[in-house]
Amino acid sequence: MNASSFREVNRRVVEPDMCDALGHMNIQYYFETLSDGVIEIMALLEEPIEDIPERGTAFALHKEESQFLVEIYSGDEFYMATAIEGFGKKSMILQHRFFGAEDGLELFRSRFITVNMDLKFRTSIAFSEEFKSLAAHEFPAYQSENQT
Repeated sequence: MNASSFREVNRRVVEPDMCDALGHMNIQYYFETLSDGVIEIMALLEEPIEDIPERGTAFALHKEESQFLVEIYSGDEFYMATAIEGFGKKSMILQHRFFGAEDGLELFRSRFITVNMDLKFRTSIAFSEEFKSLAAHEFPAYQSENQT
């Protein structure tokens, strides 16, 4: 997987207290990094988290799949990068990757299926065409390893 196929959304250095008894970064920090990244994605797509109460909508995670490819240790610096796999009427599929900051090695991958949620009625609603256009402008289209 090529890091240039994704847009960087956040970066972090692993602190010793983020590591578990196995000596690598604990799973909770993978998901904290993903969550922080999605907040940044929302801001880039003009739907910042602080506007959620007024807007009444937000991305809601429907399904997630992860693959841990390379262990991440204390002192390692990595970044999260994202590409858009596609849109349904009410859903968006995001491909996230963690890459080593120094060598670009792919460390972790995650696929999010999110829905556009109306928070008052607690149901999914359609993404606007304007939103889809902005997303296509801000993020690269995901190309799987199997595509040529």
